[in-house]
Amino acid sequence: MKIWILQTGEPLQIDSFGLRPMRAMNLSEALLKRGHDVTIWSSDFDHFSKSHRFGQTTTISPAENLTIRLIGSSGYKSNRGFGRLLDHSILAINLIKEIRRENPPDVAFVGYPPIEIAWVMIHWLKKHSVPSVLDIKDAWPDVLKRAFPRDFQAVAALLLQPYYIMMRWTFRNATGLSSISPQFLKWSLSKAKREIRSFDRVNYLASKITEHTENEITSAEMFWDSLGVFDDGSFRCSYIGTLTDALDFKRVIECADKSSTHFVIAGSGPILSELIESLSTSSNFILPGWVSDCQAFVLAKRSTLLLAPYADLDDFSMSLPNKFLDAINHSKPMITSIPGFAAQFITENKIGIPYSNSLPNSLLDILKDLSQDSKKIEEMSKNAEFLSQQNFNGEILYDQIVDVLESMAKNKR
Repeated sequence: MKIWILQTGEPLQIDSFGLRPMRAMNLSEALLKRGHDVTIWSSDFDHFSKSHRFGQTTTISPAENLTIRLIGSSGYKSNRGFGRLLDHSILAINLIKEIRRENPPDVAFVGYPPIEIAWVMIHWLKKHSVPSVLDIKDAWPDVLKRAFPRDFQAVAALLLQPYYIMMRWTFRNATGLSSISPQFLKWSLSKAKREIRSFDRVNYLASKITEHTENEITSAEMFWDSLGVFDDGSFRCSYIGTLTDALDFKRVIECADKSSTHFVIAGSGPILSELIESLSTSSNFILPGWVSDCQAFVLAKRSTLLLAPYADLDDFSMSLPNKFLDAINHSKPMITSIPGFAAQFITENKIGIPYSNSLPNSLLDILKDLSQDSKKIEEMSKNAEFLSQQNFNGEILYDQIVDVLESMAKNKR
């Protein structure tokens, strides 16, 4: 079968070594294993490095039966602001120009957001009677509205009406809806104003465990040894990921001078320089910047706990971010500030502990208790390992998505 994947803002097979595979790469690899012909539609602009891959619309075939279509756009310097919205609009216009020359696929898997690109793709697929799954991972345009000051929320809602119109139409006209938690799927269906259907399902952001070579692991171990992050059983709490303003390190910074916990905050992004300044006098914090997938793997193994210190945002309270799946895959307890479904999930499954951004010493007290309770840490780790084997196996999850796409294509025929 010929299958399309539309997904911007993620690493691709052509990107630099060390980037972590996400939805587009994981799904495309699962499809290729089944013998399908896969085309990934994405942006020439790399969301992570904030640079263009080629500087123009480009088509690449990095492997047999895999084609990557990169659509040109203006790019942007910040994840927030008009520049990103302009980039998405230009990307959608250029996608229209490219897609109208194409023969329809048998089925498509479309990432959301960006809103405009998803709207263009679902509109074209519907016109050509191609079944589609819309994979909803962020609550846009609600997220855009929250970027405005509280006093301007009503004005923001009015200005963003075109995005809400596109969002509702796209949700209603996709054949199936996919989302990253039961609550997020419920939100998606409420926006679409319809009941759940046979092709609607929850697809967690589970990842496949990457196989690293012995040389890669040795190199990563040497990297951490050089920074003083030894495999010595220290009580260590780590965050691994992009450093954006969706995170809230207030309670983590609070622990700088009050806790003996060793912290590693690994990643790069807009708030890295701010964190470096805030923690410049602390001896128990290490901020190495961006790390490769193998370096992240070794760091997780050398950590006692993994952190998800997010700000109190409504869309996060509905989701289970990939940081949770990482913790499950590494059999590590998760400590998080996210309320709602995520907090309920780790509490019920006994794989972590939630803390509060609004309560002083909330995180500090948890870390002090756990540092003296190795039995509880071991219990949470075993529970996480069980979940990884049963419900959050990336191989199984992506095979299930492939099953759905194959079924949709057969029903069409």
